[in-house]
Amino acid sequence: MLQAFGPLRTTPAPLPDTSQTLSPQEQRVLRLLMADLSYPEIARELIVTINTVKTQVRSIYRKLGIHSRRELQTTIQRRRLF
Repeated sequence: MLQAFGPLRTTPAPLPDTSQTLSPQEQRVLRLLMADLSYPEIARELIVTINTVKTQVRSIYRKLGIHSRRELQTTIQRRRLF
């Protein structure tokens, strides 16, 4: 019965290359997130508002199919995207 559906995937599907998926600003935010900076620290570093950082983080999460910073760090490290 299982053969009818083909082989089971045991590894996660690869994420798209972040340089192709994320805007340059989102890539900067991603690097700062990976450096474990807080949203206010990221906002100061990039000279934007905290709301802008939140919007960009939501966009990054959506594009990468994740939901939290912990999931982001795990996914990036596991797939060596960063």
